[in-house]
Amino acid sequence: MSEAYRNDVRAFVSQHISPNVAQWEESGAYPPQLNQLAGEAGLLNLGHTSAVLPDDPQRLAILVEELTRSGAQGITMGLGSHLVSLKALQASAPELAADLIPAVLDGRQSIALAITESQAGSDLRALTCRAERHADGYRLSGHKAFICNGARADWLLLVGHCEDGLALFLVDGKAAGISHTPRQCLGWRCLPLADLSFDNTPVVRLTQGGGVGRLLQGSLQQERLNLAVMASTSADIALQQAIAWCRQRKVGGKALIDKSVIRHRLSEHYAQLSVSRHYVQACVTLQAAGQLSPHQVAIAKNSAVQTLETIARDAVQLQGAHGCMAPNGVERIHRDARLLAIGGGTHEIMLEIIARQL
Repeated sequence: MSEAYRNDVRAFVSQHISPNVAQWEESGAYPPQLNQLAGEAGLLNLGHTSAVLPDDPQRLAILVEELTRSGAQGITMGLGSHLVSLKALQASAPELAADLIPAVLDGRQSIALAITESQAGSDLRALTCRAERHADGYRLSGHKAFICNGARADWLLLVGHCEDGLALFLVDGKAAGISHTPRQCLGWRCLPLADLSFDNTPVVRLTQGGGVGRLLQGSLQQERLNLAVMASTSADIALQQAIAWCRQRKVGGKALIDKSVIRHRLSEHYAQLSVSRHYVQACVTLQAAGQLSPHQVAIAKNSAVQTLETIARDAVQLQGAHGCMAPNGVERIHRDARLLAIGGGTHEIMLEIIARQL
């Protein structure tokens, strides 16, 4: 059944995404209607019923991998990250989630996670957004930064301070008091990013009595695993394109791949990628069994991202000027790779998580 789902995702990508990626990258956004099409095609619910939140790490990995094979990681972040938000919503407010989950999985509505602040990153202790309690509920003021689909999501899930500590809030994306500032990014250019400002904006409080950090850890763990799958897939694409180039590119009448120094370099990359992908897949299997530890995800993310950065750099180098020109696939992968090293927690944050096991 998982292979049937993979075929469905692959067909959707081939028909609706791959032919348009270059145009969307240039324009700075994929069309919001793509989310509805993906929902109608059964991609967003991982091929399960849309009435409940699916818990299927293997199919989620398939979705992330096949979307990434479209050639643009921004598409993966736009269409493949909704389950991270929905998981936190369901854990904190099951009754509210029961109404919202089907709408998101069907593609009728969208949800975005808005934690990051410009001065704090995703460090919960340094967040400054604050909600004040009023007679008609909570109202929030402050700023969030670098939010994927932040200006067009129907719902925003965010963290802020209130009278008794940090809490998780749900915000209508069209609520009063929200303003958006579009941002341009090094990579993920087809994914619209925005900074958000909240001025006395009505919000729904989801959590009581703390525990937000623990609640978000599960969501962040899934996000990091998604990023590791993205990195491994992008590295595979870049390596295959580099091999294809070295087979057809001739220097002195001989193909580049006929030179032992080039073959050895490509072989090193292939070996490194094989080990990294094996570890990432093992983490997906552990996640499905409920046995995945935070330090294992951190290892998977760092390993996959480092492998990607090494291969992407060499793929551009081997193609020379051709590798630097848009819309060349390795040029885009090289740009996108930097964001994977930052998203979901930087390389150094992952090392701190790993260090706890020493």
